[in-house]
Amino acid sequence: MPVFKVFLENLILTIDLKITAITLIDNNCCASVKDLIKNYLNYIDKYIVYSENKGKVLPVLEEARGVQEKFITITDADVLFYMGWEQAVFKIFNGHPKAGVVAPLPSPSLAFYENSSVFIENYLFGKIGYAKLMTDTDAELYLYGMGNSSLLNRENRRYSWKEKQYFLKKEPKAIVGAGHFVATYKSAMFKGEDKFPVTKFENGLEKEFIDELCDRKGWYRLSTVNTFAFHMGNQLDPNHFLFKNAKKSILMSFNIPADCGTSRSIHPFFLRKYFFKILKKFKKL
Repeated sequence: MPVFKVFLENLILTIDLKITAITLIDNNCCASVKDLIKNYLNYIDKYIVYSENKGKVLPVLEEARGVQEKFITITDADVLFYMGWEQAVFKIFNGHPKAGVVAPLPSPSLAFYENSSVFIENYLFGKIGYAKLMTDTDAELYLYGMGNSSLLNRENRRYSWKEKQYFLKKEPKAIVGAGHFVATYKSAMFKGEDKFPVTKFENGLEKEFIDELCDRKGWYRLSTVNTFAFHMGNQLDPNHFLFKNAKKSILMSFNIPADCGTSRSIHPFFLRKYFFKILKKFKKL
Protein backbone atom coordinates (compact mmCIF):
# COMPACT_ATOMS: atom_id res chain seq x y z
CA MET A 1 0.00 0.00 0.00
CA PRO A 2 2.80 2.56 0.58
CA VAL A 3 3.62 2.39 -3.15
CA PHE A 4 0.02 3.14 -4.09
CA LYS A 5 -0.10 6.01 -1.59
CA VAL A 6 3.07 7.54 -3.07
CA PHE A 7 1.64 7.06 -6.55
CA LEU A 8 -1.60 8.87 -5.72
CA GLU A 9 0.06 11.71 -3.84
CA ASN A 10 2.61 12.35 -6.57
CA LEU A 11 0.03 12.15 -9.32
CA ILE A 12 -2.10 14.75 -7.58
CA LEU A 13 0.96 16.88 -6.85
CA THR A 14 2.25 16.93 -10.42
CA ILE A 15 -0.93 17.71 -12.36
CA ASP A 16 -3.15 20.77 -12.54
CA LEU A 17 -6.51 19.52 -11.31
CA LYS A 18 -8.23 22.38 -13.14
CA ILE A 19 -7.06 20.91 -16.43
CA THR A 20 -6.53 17.20 -15.77
CA ALA A 21 -9.20 14.91 -14.33
CA ILE A 22 -8.35 11.67 -12.55
CA THR A 23 -10.29 8.46 -13.20
CA LEU A 24 -9.40 5.73 -10.72
CA ILE A 25 -10.27 2.10 -11.40
CA ASP A 26 -10.69 -0.06 -8.29
CA ASN A 27 -10.19 -3.54 -9.71
CA ASN A 28 -11.59 -5.36 -6.66
CA CYS A 29 -8.91 -3.90 -4.38
CA CYS A 30 -8.42 -5.08 -0.81
CA ALA A 31 -10.10 -3.28 2.09
CA SER A 32 -6.98 -1.36 3.12
CA VAL A 33 -6.57 0.13 -0.35
CA LYS A 34 -10.26 1.06 -0.47
CA ASP A 35 -9.85 2.85 2.86
CA LEU A 36 -6.83 4.73 1.52
CA ILE A 37 -8.72 5.81 -1.60
CA LYS A 38 -11.43 7.41 0.55
CA ASN A 39 -8.88 9.99 1.71
CA TYR A 40 -8.33 11.17 -1.87
CA LEU A 41 -11.86 11.20 -3.27
CA ASN A 42 -11.93 15.01 -3.31
CA TYR A 43 -9.17 14.89 -5.94
CA ILE A 44 -10.69 12.10 -8.05
CA ASP A 45 -13.14 13.01 -10.79
CA LYS A 46 -14.40 9.47 -11.42
CA TYR A 47 -14.07 6.43 -9.15
CA ILE A 48 -14.96 3.06 -10.70
CA VAL A 49 -15.35 -0.02 -8.50
CA TYR A 50 -15.44 -3.59 -9.82
CA SER A 51 -16.69 -6.46 -7.68
CA GLU A 52 -14.12 -8.76 -9.30
CA ASN A 53 -10.71 -8.27 -10.87
CA LYS A 54 -11.32 -7.68 -14.58
CA GLY A 55 -7.65 -7.54 -15.50
CA LYS A 56 -6.06 -4.37 -16.89
CA VAL A 57 -7.18 -4.23 -20.51
CA LEU A 58 -10.97 -4.58 -20.25
CA PRO A 59 -11.52 -1.77 -17.68
CA VAL A 60 -9.13 0.52 -19.55
CA LEU A 61 -10.91 -0.04 -22.86
CA GLU A 62 -14.32 0.57 -21.32
CA GLU A 63 -13.17 3.98 -20.09
CA ALA A 64 -10.88 5.00 -22.96
CA ARG A 65 -13.52 4.42 -25.63
CA GLY A 66 -16.04 6.65 -23.92
CA VAL A 67 -13.99 9.65 -22.81
CA GLN A 68 -14.70 13.13 -24.13
CA GLU A 69 -11.17 14.39 -23.48
CA LYS A 70 -8.86 14.57 -26.49
CA PHE A 71 -5.96 13.00 -24.59
CA ILE A 72 -5.81 10.39 -21.86
CA THR A 73 -2.96 9.04 -19.79
CA ILE A 74 -3.10 5.35 -18.93
CA THR A 75 -0.88 4.45 -16.00
CA ASP A 76 -0.24 1.55 -13.68
CA ALA A 77 -0.64 2.31 -9.98
CA ASP A 78 3.06 2.01 -9.15
CA VAL A 79 4.43 4.98 -11.09
CA LEU A 80 6.24 7.93 -9.52
CA PHE A 81 5.62 11.10 -11.53
CA TYR A 82 8.07 14.02 -11.62
CA MET A 83 7.16 17.68 -11.84
CA GLY A 84 6.71 18.82 -15.43
CA TRP A 85 5.76 15.45 -16.89
CA GLU A 86 2.60 16.73 -18.57
CA GLN A 87 4.41 19.76 -19.97
CA ALA A 88 7.14 17.53 -21.42
CA VAL A 89 4.62 15.14 -22.97
CA PHE A 90 2.49 17.84 -24.57
CA LYS A 91 5.55 19.64 -25.86
CA ILE A 92 6.13 16.54 -28.00
CA PHE A 93 2.48 16.30 -29.05
CA ASN A 94 2.54 19.95 -30.11
CA GLY A 95 5.83 19.64 -31.97
CA HIS A 96 4.99 16.35 -33.68
CA PRO A 97 1.35 16.32 -34.88
CA LYS A 98 1.56 12.66 -35.89
CA ALA A 99 2.48 11.55 -32.37
CA GLY A 100 -0.23 9.23 -31.11
CA VAL A 101 1.41 7.94 -27.92
CA VAL A 102 4.01 9.72 -25.80
CA ALA A 103 5.64 8.11 -22.77
CA PRO A 104 7.03 10.44 -20.04
CA LEU A 105 10.34 8.59 -19.91
CA PRO A 106 12.86 7.60 -22.60
CA SER A 107 12.00 4.19 -24.07
CA PRO A 108 14.57 3.57 -26.83
CA SER A 109 14.47 -0.23 -26.68
CA LEU A 110 10.86 -0.06 -27.91
CA ALA A 111 11.72 1.93 -31.04
CA PHE A 112 10.53 -0.84 -33.38
CA TYR A 113 7.54 -1.93 -31.27
CA GLU A 114 4.33 -1.22 -33.21
CA ASN A 115 6.06 1.76 -34.83
CA SER A 116 6.22 1.29 -38.60
CA SER A 117 4.67 4.70 -39.32
CA VAL A 118 7.48 6.79 -37.89
CA PHE A 119 10.25 4.89 -39.72
CA ILE A 120 8.52 4.61 -43.09
CA GLU A 121 7.76 8.33 -43.15
CA ASN A 122 11.00 9.67 -41.70
CA TYR A 123 14.02 7.36 -41.87
CA LEU A 124 14.83 7.48 -45.58
CA PHE A 125 14.33 11.25 -45.58
CA GLY A 126 17.01 11.78 -42.94
CA LYS A 127 14.57 12.89 -40.27
CA ILE A 128 15.51 10.18 -37.77
CA GLY A 129 18.82 10.40 -35.95
CA TYR A 130 20.78 7.65 -34.24
CA ALA A 131 22.96 9.00 -31.44
CA LYS A 132 23.18 9.30 -27.67
CA LEU A 133 20.40 11.50 -26.29
CA MET A 134 19.49 9.45 -23.22
CA THR A 135 21.83 10.10 -20.29
CA ASP A 136 23.48 7.24 -18.44
CA THR A 137 21.61 8.33 -15.30
CA ASP A 138 18.25 8.05 -17.04
CA ALA A 139 19.27 4.69 -18.53
CA GLU A 140 20.19 3.31 -15.10
CA LEU A 141 17.00 4.75 -13.64
CA TYR A 142 14.95 2.92 -16.27
CA LEU A 143 16.74 -0.37 -15.66
CA TYR A 144 16.44 0.00 -11.89
CA GLY A 145 12.72 0.68 -12.09
CA MET A 146 12.01 -2.16 -14.49
CA GLY A 147 14.08 -4.57 -12.43
CA ASN A 148 15.89 -5.97 -15.45
CA SER A 149 19.45 -4.91 -16.17
CA SER A 150 19.38 -6.38 -19.69
CA LEU A 151 16.50 -4.37 -21.15
CA LEU A 152 18.81 -1.88 -22.89
CA ASN A 153 21.18 -4.52 -24.25
CA ARG A 154 21.33 -5.08 -27.99
CA GLU A 155 23.60 -8.05 -28.52
CA ASN A 156 23.07 -8.33 -32.28
CA ARG A 157 24.08 -4.72 -32.95
CA ARG A 158 27.23 -2.68 -32.40
CA TYR A 159 25.65 -0.25 -29.95
CA SER A 160 23.33 -0.91 -27.03
CA TRP A 161 20.20 1.18 -26.49
CA LYS A 162 22.08 2.90 -23.68
CA GLU A 163 24.78 4.05 -26.10
CA LYS A 164 22.60 5.15 -29.01
CA GLN A 165 18.91 5.81 -29.53
CA TYR A 166 16.69 6.54 -32.53
CA PHE A 167 15.09 9.97 -32.28
CA LEU A 168 13.19 12.50 -34.37
CA LYS A 169 15.56 15.33 -35.28
CA LYS A 170 12.85 17.95 -35.48
CA GLU A 171 12.55 20.07 -32.34
CA PRO A 172 11.53 19.20 -29.78
CA LYS A 173 13.57 16.05 -30.13
CA ALA A 174 11.69 12.90 -29.20
CA ILE A 175 13.01 9.41 -28.69
CA VAL A 176 11.34 6.86 -30.93
CA GLY A 177 9.51 4.23 -28.91
CA ALA A 178 7.03 4.02 -26.04
CA GLY A 179 5.90 1.41 -23.55
CA HIS A 180 2.55 0.90 -21.87
CA PHE A 181 3.03 0.98 -18.10
CA VAL A 182 2.55 4.75 -18.40
CA ALA A 183 1.85 6.80 -21.53
CA THR A 184 -0.42 9.54 -22.86
CA TYR A 185 -2.65 8.73 -25.84
CA LYS A 186 -4.75 10.56 -28.38
CA SER A 187 -8.15 9.28 -27.36
CA ALA A 188 -9.24 9.28 -31.01
CA MET A 189 -7.35 6.03 -31.52
CA PHE A 190 -9.85 4.22 -29.28
CA LYS A 191 -12.92 5.50 -31.10
CA GLY A 192 -14.70 3.11 -33.43
CA GLU A 193 -13.20 0.05 -31.73
CA ASP A 194 -15.65 -2.53 -30.39
CA LYS A 195 -13.65 -5.69 -29.73
CA PHE A 196 -12.95 -6.73 -26.15
CA PRO A 197 -10.62 -9.45 -24.84
CA VAL A 198 -12.25 -12.81 -24.18
CA THR A 199 -9.89 -13.61 -21.31
CA LYS A 200 -8.94 -11.32 -18.43
CA PHE A 201 -5.32 -12.31 -18.05
CA GLU A 202 -3.23 -13.30 -21.05
CA ASN A 203 0.10 -12.21 -22.47
CA GLY A 204 -0.28 -9.92 -25.45
CA LEU A 205 -3.63 -8.34 -24.58
CA GLU A 206 -2.15 -4.86 -24.24
CA LYS A 207 -0.37 -5.27 -27.56
CA GLU A 208 -3.49 -6.44 -29.38
CA PHE A 209 -6.06 -4.07 -27.92
CA ILE A 210 -4.03 -0.95 -27.07
CA ASP A 211 -0.49 -0.76 -28.42
CA GLU A 212 -1.08 -1.69 -32.04
CA LEU A 213 -3.92 0.83 -32.40
CA CYS A 214 -1.45 3.70 -32.66
CA ASP A 215 0.54 2.24 -35.55
CA ARG A 216 -2.49 0.77 -37.27
CA LYS A 217 -4.13 4.19 -37.37
CA GLY A 218 -1.01 5.91 -38.66
CA TRP A 219 0.46 7.61 -35.61
CA TYR A 220 3.86 7.51 -33.93
CA ARG A 221 4.92 6.01 -30.60
CA LEU A 222 7.40 8.44 -29.00
CA SER A 223 8.89 9.26 -25.61
CA THR A 224 10.55 12.14 -23.81
CA VAL A 225 14.34 12.47 -23.87
CA ASN A 226 14.47 12.97 -20.10
CA THR A 227 12.89 10.95 -17.30
CA PHE A 228 9.62 12.28 -15.90
CA ALA A 229 8.22 9.02 -14.51
CA PHE A 230 9.67 6.05 -12.68
CA HIS A 231 8.36 2.51 -12.24
CA MET A 232 8.44 1.88 -8.48
CA GLY A 233 7.34 -1.75 -8.56
CA ASN A 234 5.84 -3.28 -5.44
CA GLN A 235 8.12 -1.79 -2.81
CA LEU A 236 9.78 1.53 -2.04
CA ASP A 237 13.49 2.14 -1.69
CA PRO A 238 13.70 4.80 1.07
CA ASN A 239 17.35 5.52 0.27
CA HIS A 240 16.79 6.17 -3.41
CA PHE A 241 17.14 9.67 -4.82
CA LEU A 242 13.94 9.41 -6.82
CA PHE A 243 11.97 11.51 -4.41
CA LYS A 244 14.04 14.63 -5.06
CA ASN A 245 11.24 16.00 -7.24
CA ALA A 246 8.45 15.03 -4.87
CA LYS A 247 8.03 18.51 -3.44
CA LYS A 248 5.51 21.25 -3.95
CA SER A 249 6.29 23.71 -6.74
CA ILE A 250 4.43 25.91 -9.17
CA LEU A 251 2.77 23.95 -11.95
CA MET A 252 3.60 25.19 -15.43
CA SER A 253 0.88 25.59 -18.02
CA PHE A 254 0.79 23.65 -21.27
CA ASN A 255 -1.17 23.78 -24.50
CA ILE A 256 -3.44 21.03 -25.77
CA PRO A 257 -2.74 20.52 -29.50
CA ALA A 258 -5.48 21.70 -31.84
CA ASP A 259 -4.85 18.72 -34.13
CA CYS A 260 -5.92 15.68 -32.17
CA GLY A 261 -6.41 13.13 -34.89
CA THR A 262 -6.29 14.39 -38.47
CA SER A 263 -2.49 14.25 -38.98
CA ARG A 264 -1.52 10.65 -39.58
CA SER A 265 0.20 8.40 -42.06
CA ILE A 266 -1.67 8.07 -45.35
CA HIS A 267 0.00 4.78 -46.26
CA PRO A 268 -1.98 1.55 -45.73
CA PHE A 269 -1.01 -0.29 -42.56
CA PHE A 270 -0.21 -3.62 -44.25
CA LEU A 271 2.15 -1.90 -46.71
CA ARG A 272 3.89 -0.02 -43.91
CA LYS A 273 4.41 -3.24 -41.95
CA TYR A 274 5.80 -4.99 -45.02
CA PHE A 275 8.22 -2.25 -46.05
CA PHE A 276 9.27 -1.70 -42.45
CA LYS A 277 10.48 -5.31 -42.29
CA ILE A 278 12.50 -4.74 -45.46
CA LEU A 279 13.89 -1.46 -44.12
CA LYS A 280 15.00 -3.05 -40.86
CA LYS A 281 16.70 -5.91 -42.69
CA PHE A 282 18.57 -3.99 -45.37
CA LYS A 283 19.45 -0.93 -43.31
CA LYS A 284 20.32 -3.12 -40.30
CA LEU A 285 18.37 -0.92 -37.94
